[in-house]
Amino acid sequence: MANDRLKIEYDLTFATPFHCGTGIRAGLIDRTVVRDDGGYLYVPGSTIKGVLRERCEQLARLYDQQDIASPHDAKAALRGLGQPRPSLVTRIFGSQNMPGRLFFEDARQDENDILQYDSPERREGKGKYRSLQVNVATQVRLDRPTRTAVPGALYTSEFGASDILFKGMILGWLDCTPIASSASHAEPGHTAGVTPTYSLLLLLAGLRMIEWLGGNKSAGKGHCTCLVTSIAVDGVAVEANTWQSWFEQLDELDNYGREG
Repeated sequence: MANDRLKIEYDLTFATPFHCGTGIRAGLIDRTVVRDDGGYLYVPGSTIKGVLRERCEQLARLYDQQDIASPHDAKAALRGLGQPRPSLVTRIFGSQNMPGRLFFEDARQDENDILQYDSPERREGKGKYRSLQVNVATQVRLDRPTRTAVPGALYTSEFGASDILFKGMILGWLDCTPIASSASHAEPGHTAGVTPTYSLLLLLAGLRMIEWLGGNKSAGKGHCTCLVTSIAVDGVAVEANTWQSWFEQLDELDNYGREG
């Protein structure tokens, strides 16, 4: 059993406008988007964690892992009790009976990118053009059977502008069984001494599957790409060609729970 200390960094880029909402109304805006204390957009770590968990669950079920403890349903969370091993999803994200040990930081804009919102005039202060981060759209809810507008359902929403780059990080500890066959995949030019575990492989695959974040997905909002930029295991930086080669072993996830 390995107990890995992880640091995973990734870039999140939106191809379409996106809405990570606050649930709070501000003036004439019915649906506002989240901002930090400086007024700059960010993507909450909880949003990323939720979507990532969904993707990991989809992959896990593809490899015949059905008993996945729910983080919300107390009765379903009991499924993992008494099992020889918790599910891979539980190892990564935790459950009501087994807290996870990974922390998903908010994905924030790079400091250099934030400078583009500053005015060249020093006297005007910073962030003069922060409004360029956001587009405002007025929408109406439609009644599907009649295809007509629902009375009183006119609302105005904020959307983050497309092509904004966010940088996120996952930190913490992840314990699981190493993939035994990974040693045979070691090649010259790859990081030596780093063996992926089943749960780490599932986590990385889930990150690559993130394509949508936020609300209004049915209207095409929130389409994005998630690109892992660096991985460190127990303080050792893993070369890109090393961890990218791990995806060739995805079928090994089918062996989790059958070994040992």
